[in-house]
Amino acid sequence: MRLVDGIKKPLRRLLDWQGARRAPARWASLEGSLLVLSYHRVLPRDFPELGVVEPGMYVFEDTFRMQMELLAEYFEPVYLADWLRQRESGGDLPRRAAAITFDDGWRDNYEYAFPVLRELRLPATIFAVTGLAGTDYSFWPERLARRLEAAAKNPAVTGNPWLDSLLEDAGLGLQGLNAEGISRVIAVAKRGSDSDNHRQLDLLDERFGPVLPVQGRDLADWSELAAMRDSGCIRIGSHTRHHVRMSEDLSPAELEEQVVGSRREIEQKLGAAPELFCYPNGDITPAAAALVRDNYRGACTTRNGWNTRSTPAREIRRVPLHEDRSCSPDAFLARLAGAL
Repeated sequence: MRLVDGIKKPLRRLLDWQGARRAPARWASLEGSLLVLSYHRVLPRDFPELGVVEPGMYVFEDTFRMQMELLAEYFEPVYLADWLRQRESGGDLPRRAAAITFDDGWRDNYEYAFPVLRELRLPATIFAVTGLAGTDYSFWPERLARRLEAAAKNPAVTGNPWLDSLLEDAGLGLQGLNAEGISRVIAVAKRGSDSDNHRQLDLLDERFGPVLPVQGRDLADWSELAAMRDSGCIRIGSHTRHHVRMSEDLSPAELEEQVVGSRREIEQKLGAAPELFCYPNGDITPAAAALVRDNYRGACTTRNGWNTRSTPAREIRRVPLHEDRSCSPDAFLARLAGAL
């Protein structure tokens, strides 16, 4: 395994170097294109819970600054809603535009990403889960990660059928479980429903006590969202009220609450209705798409890639960024070019 890693890492660096050298030429001719970056969390390197954060969920604060500086060098940063409005009107578009987005509304967006964006004067959109903003709620992957870490330290938790089944399907045990292993277990749990995962975690909490975040709440509150909005560089979009996936079994009333209710909540809390929506987990149904079309100027998906003049406004593609594949300037530029 060490030999394989010893070969893979230098090869990856070489490929990133080559990709970065080719990147400007590859996107030089993309007249009117739009690159949309997708982030979740921005964390300091000494973040106390780093061992339970999925590798695909974060970039470090210094990595984020590097990426933003390069973005400003090679692209014209824009608000996504402004680009869509300009396209609708038939006006001139930037030759090579880039928009920055964040999903969920994490508290660390306010603590670590916002200061960088404000200093560099870069526009961004944060898609907040409005019904959970400022609460003690944790998404089930974070709850599961914390539970797994606690279980690895406490043998009394072993023997739970649900937890044991997840570990078995992931081909792992509790001993020596690290962040990558936890991520594999979470991937297995994603085969089930969000509600069932929360229910199983509730049962574990009842038996062993809850495992709480080290630094308090996970999500930004409304005062923090308002402060970012008031800065002039952050706009708040909708990510539903409770991070509910758009599935066929949602009732019309529930769909209305998640899609339209979140819009209404942002308008009530911040004084203006959001223009943009983001589909949780990228799930889209015809009914959800119709509601989004009637209530938002545009919507983001989880589909990877760049956007052109012809990309549907409510099917915006994005390029996800995370630490393990974009931690150097070469890796970042190669990642953007590779999404073409």
